[in-house]
Amino acid sequence: MRHRAIRDRASLLGRCEGILVRGDLLRALTLREVQVRYKQAFLGMAWAIFMPFALMLIFTLLKQGMIVEGMASDVPYPVWAYCGLLPWTMHQTALKGCTGSLVTNKNLLAKVYFPRELFPLSKIGAAVVDFLVGLTVLFGLMLWFDVAFTPGMLLLPVVLLLHLLLLTGFGLLLASANLFYRDVQYVFDVFVLLWMFASPVFLDPARSTSQMGALMKTLNPMHPILTAYRRVLLHGDIGDPAHFLHGVAWALGVFLVGVLVFAHREPEFAERV
Repeated sequence: MRHRAIRDRASLLGRCEGILVRGDLLRALTLREVQVRYKQAFLGMAWAIFMPFALMLIFTLLKQGMIVEGMASDVPYPVWAYCGLLPWTMHQTALKGCTGSLVTNKNLLAKVYFPRELFPLSKIGAAVVDFLVGLTVLFGLMLWFDVAFTPGMLLLPVVLLLHLLLLTGFGLLLASANLFYRDVQYVFDVFVLLWMFASPVFLDPARSTSQMGALMKTLNPMHPILTAYRRVLLHGDIGDPAHFLHGVAWALGVFLVGVLVFAHREPEFAERV
């Protein structure tokens, strides 16, 4: 067990270096994902903002005249909701793409060698492009509703990096698991829906006084990340430092587990395609 742990750590460093060396290939795969997704779409990249914007409108209409629990009182609900929907849409899209990334590229898995992590990472990269496009709409909403822009918004790359670590860890776990058990992709579709309602996307369930609310805040790795997005973009700070560090711990832990498990199971990938 000790020798395996040492080998896995060496593999971790070597794989990270291999991915950095092949950054041009990662960019090419990411560009391909973006082009394939919008190549024959009438609205093109406008689809990147359509879903979060449409959901924001729907929930705004449903909540008209109602007290929205979990919403910051000094931020208009459309801005508050869209600020949670935008990173959540990136999260959901990236993980769904990661889940099937190895299966859909099974021909390359058996013929050409390069870091297999590039397949799920390209899915994450394409989702980040959508996120950056969607940010323009968020900034437009902030201007419309007179929400102040603050210097603290410069902390957004820090929150995004934290989110990317979490996405990478979960993405690698889902990609490898789906290669061995093809029904993982179907279970994920159900799980991610439940995960959304357990996260502060439309409402913040952790603000409930019940024990379930406190449990969701503690055990849901997306709670501190979505909270950090809102705090940085709408308030100019990271909020509660302890809660933010809780998110850092989740992201680093999931990232390390995902990378090590992926590296450990990769020798069996060719047999499973």
